[in-house]
Amino acid sequence: MLAEDSFELLDLFPAASTSSAQRVALPASSLAFIGPLPDSSLIHLALNHLRAGEVPDYLSDDDGGLSEKARGKRREYEVEEDVEAEEQGGGPSRGASKQSRRVLIVTPEREALRKELARDPDVSLFGLRRDGETTRLLDLIDIRYLPSSAHLTYFLATAYLPSNPAAQDAYAESGAKNRPDPSCLPYAPTLVILHDPSEYLDEPANASAGAAAYGSFLAHFVSAFSGLSSPPPRLVLFDPLAFPLSTHILPAHLRSSRKGKKRPHDVDETSNGAPVEAEERDMIPLRRVIERFFDWVGESEELPSLGLAYQGRETSAFLLTCRPSPRTAARLPPKQAQSTGIEYRLHRIGDDDPEGEEEGSMRIEVVT
Repeated sequence: MLAEDSFELLDLFPAASTSSAQRVALPASSLAFIGPLPDSSLIHLALNHLRAGEVPDYLSDDDGGLSEKARGKRREYEVEEDVEAEEQGGGPSRGASKQSRRVLIVTPEREALRKELARDPDVSLFGLRRDGETTRLLDLIDIRYLPSSAHLTYFLATAYLPSNPAAQDAYAESGAKNRPDPSCLPYAPTLVILHDPSEYLDEPANASAGAAAYGSFLAHFVSAFSGLSSPPPRLVLFDPLAFPLSTHILPAHLRSSRKGKKRPHDVDETSNGAPVEAEERDMIPLRRVIERFFDWVGESEELPSLGLAYQGRETSAFLLTCRPSPRTAARLPPKQAQSTGIEYRLHRIGDDDPEGEEEGSMRIEVVT
């Protein structure tokens, strides 16, 4: 089973870079990240989520070859599972299948995602140290490429599991009996990642819709998986471009009615005395839209350049700061509602890397 309402921030990075770092767990079931995180972070989050769900050898069905100590641990685990099931009002859970972790990633374009991952290739994914275990886990990640907001909305409105016979019958009646249903998810996802939805804002209809367009993407995303399975999956948003972006509060047809109407309060001042035009007041940062749908929002920003700070290689430093959304902060104890952060560095590899990695690749280091 999944640990309830908890996200580990270090899961955004390769395990080798976090072995000595202090754990940073957030009390959340949904999380959003904006700003320049490493392009490989969404893959690492997926892989680490899957690794955390691996069943130890002493809990596998076949106990042949296990030591007596391992078999004892397995019996202790089964007893604990039975007690927990009885306390929850059910019968013993021994023999019941364990929940299998699966990851679903929803992203606009295949080629765009490929270019992102290849732009600064992470040696832990593409380098000499990649192992067969990583390849096996990658096969458990279901990536759906939805090139337009219409594709996204349709998929989120119709996604279903094979256990839903009504949905299967409805698709069969559509006349597409011999084609796989694109809305069918072969497994119930335990982690769902929405990647780069701000790309859809370039569509003419969305560009004129104001904040409602971006808000509708997030609302569909959150509602689509709330009742898909029990317990519902963890939800994560990765939208690097949302960090600096703002959008109109009102759609274009309502904004146009205000053009040419000057009012005494159409020019305000900021706290430092700079004038703020009405056009700017009618804008809302995408971050404020995001925090209405997610428990915590993480913002990544680049720190002053470190120059050649790692074995003579070019190094960039970043700070990821996570803050609870207003609704989350209101229900958390004050100590848990404080912002938290992680500093990480990206080291670009040169042509004489001591480990023989390809020139131009990136090595990630978590500092705090």
